[in-house]
Amino acid sequence: MQVVEMKTKLEEKINTLEKEKSTLLEEKKKLEDVVELTERAKELEGEVNKLRDDIKALKDRIPQEFLQQLGDVTSARLNEENKPVEERSSYEDEGLL
Repeated sequence: MQVVEMKTKLEEKINTLEKEKSTLLEEKKKLEDVVELTERAKELEGEVNKLRDDIKALKDRIPQEFLQQLGDVTSARLNEENKPVEERSSYEDEGLL
């Protein structure tokens, strides 16, 4: 009788340990995913910051006067694109004359 009880207890223990192992493996995988995503986010932040710095450096090399003119042209284009089609076509017709 004792042997049967011991066998049953050992089987229960094995089942419990297998369930815990499965749970721990799943948690480990999720944590590895988080670590991987965190590292990727840090890499991308670095790349984005470098690009921002590059753009700022390039803008600093362009004369301010030219940037202002470029901004005016861009604003005019954006305003033109936001106007209703009828108004735009009349302006385009005037430009052709």
